[in-house]
Amino acid sequence: MAQPRLRERPAPGAPAPAKKRPWWLISLGAAAVLLLAIATLPASLFASQLSRAGLDAAGLWGSVWNGRAQGLTWRSAPLGDLQWSVSPWQLLLGRAAGEVSLGRPDGSLRATYRLALDRTLRLEDVQADLPIELLSSLPIGMPRNWRGRLSGRFDEITLTKGWPTTLRGTLDMDGLIAPPPRSTSIGSYHVMIPDPAAGEVAQDSLTARVTDKEGPFSFEGRFTLGADRSFLLEGTLAPRGTTPPALLRSLDLLGPADANGRRPVSVSGTL
Repeated sequence: MAQPRLRERPAPGAPAPAKKRPWWLISLGAAAVLLLAIATLPASLFASQLSRAGLDAAGLWGSVWNGRAQGLTWRSAPLGDLQWSVSPWQLLLGRAAGEVSLGRPDGSLRATYRLALDRTLRLEDVQADLPIELLSSLPIGMPRNWRGRLSGRFDEITLTKGWPTTLRGTLDMDGLIAPPPRSTSIGSYHVMIPDPAAGEVAQDSLTARVTDKEGPFSFEGRFTLGADRSFLLEGTLAPRGTTPPALLRSLDLLGPADANGRRPVSVSGTL
């Protein structure tokens, strides 16, 4: 008797290939999260850096890339409200760059900046309109209690370790009033940097041409600032109009006047 035929089993098929995980999507998502975290770093992270520089702020707002320091002070001297921006792409080149502006009820200052690893700070398109009282209140060695106004436009200001090495622009000093007890108006002046008539000067020196705009004196001269922090102001001075008698007497200390009534002036020192 024939045996029953056994039913053949189908050969087992090859195992299904494992599904590949979309690693590129995971990497992209992780990068997006990282960029979002970096982009939203709070401006308060700058608090310790400001403190090391002698700066303090009543409040820090925004991010490290676009932020604001409200009620900024330097060594207890009030500066105003500071706003800044930082370009992340410039950081890839090893420098910090962006825009900065200072606002006060009585003035403003704004510029673009670039800070290199060697602490060289380059400012461009600088526009300032500030009271002289602000500078005299800062602990930078400026004479105290002068009054007046400064307005300037500079194409470039370069500071190396906090000291100016390049200056190109103009500055106006208007309504200058000497400190008490004299409290005398000494007029307004225009400053051009560098002095176009300076000729050859020391390579590491800065020069400026100073001329009067109006006031009790007619003045024209040159200001020279050396890398050793020495300065020299030299020029000629003459009374104009109805100069107060006290100022006329001070002119006599400069020596005799020339045929045009002008006297030589030379003031030097160290900052």
